[in-house]
Amino acid sequence: MVRYLICPLFEMDLNFHRLNSVHYFIKDPWMKILLIIILAIFGTMKLCGQINPMDQLFKDKPRDLVLYLNPTFEYSQIALSRTMIGGLSGGVIINKKISIGAVYNVLPKNISLPPTIGTGKFQMNWGGLHLEYTLWPLQKVHLTFPLSAGIGRLKITGNTGGTLSGSPNFIFAEPGIIIEANIWRYAKLGIGTSYRYTGNVSYDSLTSADLSGFAAVLSLKFGNFRYSLHR
Repeated sequence: MVRYLICPLFEMDLNFHRLNSVHYFIKDPWMKILLIIILAIFGTMKLCGQINPMDQLFKDKPRDLVLYLNPTFEYSQIALSRTMIGGLSGGVIINKKISIGAVYNVLPKNISLPPTIGTGKFQMNWGGLHLEYTLWPLQKVHLTFPLSAGIGRLKITGNTGGTLSGSPNFIFAEPGIIIEANIWRYAKLGIGTSYRYTGNVSYDSLTSADLSGFAAVLSLKFGNFRYSLHR
């Protein structure tokens, strides 16, 4: 009988101590700060699970990987003569914006050297790495910034001055800016300008100044540009 009376009293006393402990935990300012920190951590973890992944230029697995072919036509001055330049580049477009590939340029016909430079005719071709960055590629009209660099070679024929001196090889770099339009899902048309810089030119009477200069550029790019289907 006494046991049945004591046990309920003991349980009531235990519950009373538990309530006092909870009350002390809530009233203690340091405990409140700890509780706030714990809730903040759990809230942050919950929000982080809902935030979209960071958008970045180079993704781990590019969504869009497009092969392209890009014939170009330039009009420029070389060795005091105005001439057409044919070019062909190709490569891969990564994430709609970054293009990496190769380029090759050639004069469609020999250029006659003016008397102030020398005699005979010369031919030149050059090529190398081609990079390009595109702004707003999904817009109908957008900008591209091509940059090519590499090596080239000269060839002079019909020279009446005797043995040619120097090296026919040279280096070049050509940055540009193109206004490009999406005219079809498989084609882009662009028009713009570039500057051709040449260095290490020491072939007969030709110099870097004779081969360097601005150019008007017409570009026609082919590829499967239906980016939405590549995702």
